Amino acid sequence: MAINKTNFFIEGVSGTIAKQMTLRQRNGKTIISRKSKGSSLPPTEEQIAVREKFEDAANYALGVLQDPAKKAAYNEAAVKLGMSAYALALKDAHSFPEVRRVVTGKYKGLVGDVITIKAKDVFTLDKVWVEIRSAANVLLEEGEATAAGGNSKDWKYTATVANPAVTGTRITITATDMPGNQTTREFTIP
Repeated sequence: MAINKTNFFIEGVSGTIAKQMTLRQRNGKTIISRKSKGSSLPPTEEQIAVREKFEDAANYALGVLQDPAKKAAYNEAAVKLGMSAYALALKDAHSFPEVRRVVTGKYKGLVGDVITIKAKDVFTLDKVWVEIRSAANVLLEEGEATAAGGNSKDWKYTATVANPAVTGTRITITATDMPGNQTTREFTIP
């Protein structure tokens, strides 16, 4: 693979030349590579699964481009990263959200106590769901956390049910991104 820096004859060109070289455009640069030959072996189950996941991601990205509001939001974020809206939507569909940690220092088991969730995604999270279970695995309450201000990585959940025995309480966080990918993590209060 090579990147064109000075040859203005091939700048901006894409396609295959003489069945030997392939030229592609990525982030405004011309990439030159050998033409791939493909494989004569049938695809494995894992390869088929990867292809299907990529096809689903590509369909999601095309759907984003057809929705003016989503396209504008993805494009705004993509420009900052040197990507296209399509590429960012494709990456978002391939990636799962990350629940980094839960801050329970202000949760004392009282109604109105706040639990802070640190979660992130490639683009933005759609929602963060919180379940609070007792040490005996009894569901005490559940609900949606709200984004804290303009920071899409901080989410807050306000308790609506009293919890007299905080020690051993399990908090389950489910983060969902725009394409619908979910990550669930459980935290136990010591």
